[in-house]
This record gives sequence, structure tokens and C-alpha cells, in this order.
Amino acid sequence: MIHRRHVVIAAASSAVLPHSASWAQSYPSRPIQLVVPFGAGSTADIIARLIGVTVSAELGQAVVIQNRPGAGGTLGAALVARAPADGYTLVLGTVGSHGVGTLLMDNVSYDPVKSFQAVTMVATAPSVIVVHHSIPATNLKELVDYVKAHPGLDYASAGTGTTTHLSGEALAMRAHISLTHVPYAAVGKAITDLLGGQIKMMIYPVPALKDHIEAGTLRLIAATSRKRISLLPDLPTVAETYPDFDYSIWFGVLAPANTDKAIVETLHRAILKAMDTAEMKKQFASQALEPVGMGPDAFQDFISTDLVRWKTLLNGLGKKVR
Repeated sequence: MIHRRHVVIAAASSAVLPHSASWAQSYPSRPIQLVVPFGAGSTADIIARLIGVTVSAELGQAVVIQNRPGAGGTLGAALVARAPADGYTLVLGTVGSHGVGTLLMDNVSYDPVKSFQAVTMVATAPSVIVVHHSIPATNLKELVDYVKAHPGLDYASAGTGTTTHLSGEALAMRAHISLTHVPYAAVGKAITDLLGGQIKMMIYPVPALKDHIEAGTLRLIAATSRKRISLLPDLPTVAETYPDFDYSIWFGVLAPANTDKAIVETLHRAILKAMDTAEMKKQFASQALEPVGMGPDAFQDFISTDLVRWKTLLNGLGKKVR
């Protein structure tokens, strides 16, 4: 389970060499590219754009968002892993691109820990289960009963190897039901198909589904986090029926490995300042996002520990991991 963490600004080390300090003072001198390894409209995309606007104002250079979806987030992350370690190409990494995706995807060309320098864990987000209105279920028990009577119900996710995919697999295992996974590279297409009835169920973080939830065009079933979502306090969690069922998703900014420490600290401070604005706090709350602000060293250690947790889970599901 991911707990709320306090925002801490790590002071730049006094051991930074003079040329490093000089480099940091001139950074950034041109636009910064922030790669989002998921499609437009995804939660990662929403967070990147919220952060990008304020960080751009703080640093005096444009933060250009580039969506590179595919392969559970690993395609976009691979692009950044190969980029120069100069602070001008970053990734809005997630538990998909730097966790489960790297354990399940074939031909991943990078190490989620060694190939990157963590900058800031920005936020965590719970996911929800929603269904098309043709499904006669209003809660988890009714959904499970329906699927037992109609095996193979299809559900959309953000892609193979993502937490939205694995939470469906875990639900099928815990509830002893049969679900058919349909991966999507872009959330917009998945939502369109769900609204049209081509797909009957979807598991995804709240931000991308929020407008449809509020409009009542999709029916909420349950949250996949351990605790209820503050934005949706009346929505039960899967864990209330199946204890310890917890699929929180983290989002954070990372740079290529060996990026100068002074540049990393400059980026970290700018991101924290963005997160501390009244507008950003308002946006995070409205999107059911929990701000974190974890610093470079703690975030780097977290990714290593989280990988072990996911590998244990995947082994329990009988998945072959890398």
C-alpha cells in the first residue's frame, strides 16, 4: 500500500563540483521535453500537463509534452533512457513504465532503476471499475454474479502489464470469475468503445473517467485502492469484499541515468513549487490524485522496493516475469 508522504526538498550536496554548479546555473537554456509513455487524456498525460505549465513558468523555458504510448509504458520510457543525460529529456514515469511493465513486457531495453535518475514522485492515483449501462450490475457482488453467469466479460485497460490490466487479473483470481483482457494504447479510444458498448467494462484511474462518472454515462462499481477515494466516499473498494486488494498507481518525473545532481535538484525544486500552488492543489483534489513530492534519493529507492513487491504479486498470479 502506498501511504501519503510529506514533501521534502533535499538540499543540493555541498560536494557538487564547481563546473556542475555552473552548469546548473545556466540550466535550462532551451525547452525541456517531458515524454508521457501513455496516450493523450491518460492520467499520466493529465499530470504531466498540470506540472508542465507551472514548471515552465518557474524555469523560464517551455516544457513540451510528447505522448509516446505503447507496450505498457515501456516504449516511451525507453526513448528517455537512451536520451542524453542533460536534463532536457525527461519522462513522466509510472508503476507501468518502471514497475510491472518492465517485468512483463518482452524486449524491454532498459533497467527501470539503473537506466534512470529519479527526480520527484509527484502523485498516486486509485483506479475504479466502471461498466457500460447494458451490464445489470450496480455493485461488485452483482458484477461478480453476472460474470459467473456470463463468463469471459471483456474489460479494457491501459495496456498489457499495467496495473489496470493486473487488477483485472487479480479480481478474476480472487472472485473465481473469467474476464477477457482488451489492452488499449490510448485511453480515449478505450472510453469511446466503452461508451459505445463495444467493451463492457474498464479499470482505470479516476482522472480520465471523471467527466463520464459525473455525467452518469458510465456506472461505477468499485475502487481498486485499499481505502475509499475521498472524491468518491460512497464508492466501496474491492478490498471491502476481498481483503488486501490494493492497486494504487504512482506517477513521477525521471531523467536519464547520470544526469547531473545539480540539474536534478533544480527540477525537483521546480516541481515541488508547482505542486504547492493553490491551483495545482485544487486540480489534484478534483482529479482524486494524492500529492506526494518524494525527493530523488527516496524515489530511487522506492522504485527498487516496489519492483520486488510487483514481482511477488506476479509470481502469485502465475505470470512469467523477466
